[in-house]
Amino acid sequence: MVEVAPGGERLKIPVWKYLLFLFLALLLMLGILWYLLSSNYGAQNSFLESLRRYLSFLSTYHPKLQPEDDFSTALRIHGFEREDARKFNLFVSVTDKDGSPLKVVNPNDVKIKVTGSTGQEMNAVIVRTRPLHMYSEWAAPISFASVMDYSGSMFTQDLSAIENNYSELINQISLPLSAAVVKFNSRVNDILDLSADRQEILAAIQKRVKLENTALFDGMDRGVEKVQSRPHLRFIILTTDGNDNASSNSLDSVIKRCQTHNVPVFVFGFGWLDVNTLRNLSESTDGYYSYVPDSSKLDEWFKKLGQIINNVQVIEFSTNADMNQPGTVELSVESGGQTLKRVRVWTP
Repeated sequence: MVEVAPGGERLKIPVWKYLLFLFLALLLMLGILWYLLSSNYGAQNSFLESLRRYLSFLSTYHPKLQPEDDFSTALRIHGFEREDARKFNLFVSVTDKDGSPLKVVNPNDVKIKVTGSTGQEMNAVIVRTRPLHMYSEWAAPISFASVMDYSGSMFTQDLSAIENNYSELINQISLPLSAAVVKFNSRVNDILDLSADRQEILAAIQKRVKLENTALFDGMDRGVEKVQSRPHLRFIILTTDGNDNASSNSLDSVIKRCQTHNVPVFVFGFGWLDVNTLRNLSESTDGYYSYVPDSSKLDEWFKKLGQIINNVQVIEFSTNADMNQPGTVELSVESGGQTLKRVRVWTP
């Protein structure tokens, strides 16, 4: 048996070095957590996504959280409609440098070129341009689906701001409208089918569902389904904070369905997110995009969009041959001393 006598000197570490080590370790852990929560990976991971809403107080310090939109000096072709044989309507919006919509568009300031689905020139001629609100004979000129994100990462104050300020958007739209309400978490929740009752719409907006994962693309697909067969101007208003992590549909499939059925997406982004997907959704469907890091000012953004919707213009034009849908439309509008241009392509 071998006996080892106790003894030896104690290892001494200065207190300041110990505290410095703990501080650096904590700093490293916070840095890793910050990256995970603010990255695409964090948005696509259901556990990390659920942690985001508890860190809303850090939003002030997030370097990427700056308000932005693409409302200014814009021309959008929201939709196309066949009115009669060789007679068609384009639904467009035009905004100035302040993001305010043009209320009147002179047909002499508009140029259009239309090709058919096989590329043939259609010799389009503009008949007239009128604001959408002038079409009093249309019983339901506007239909939209409100597609709302109730994923675990949504900040509580953002959800409350959306629910409490939605009336600013609804009340800003003076035209007759019908709206459906779709809310998504790990699945799609049908809250309200198309209704023309504004109080019923706002009550549905207020209805909460459980905060879970993010079936964004499935929610979008359901929104298109709600409005795709409606006449005249139809669109989706999307409120969301993150990337999809629970859908069977894809970004490409949703964009294609929106394009096919002339359903633009008006996006309001919140929280910590990668904006590329949301910009792609709005740009590819001829909608608008806005990012609202400070939801206490959401009422101002809702009013802006409401004013644009109120002043959508209808460009009536004729062609030398009939068609159900064009191949491309090239549009230019003179506004404020400059020429705004937009090209929209419809794929079979």
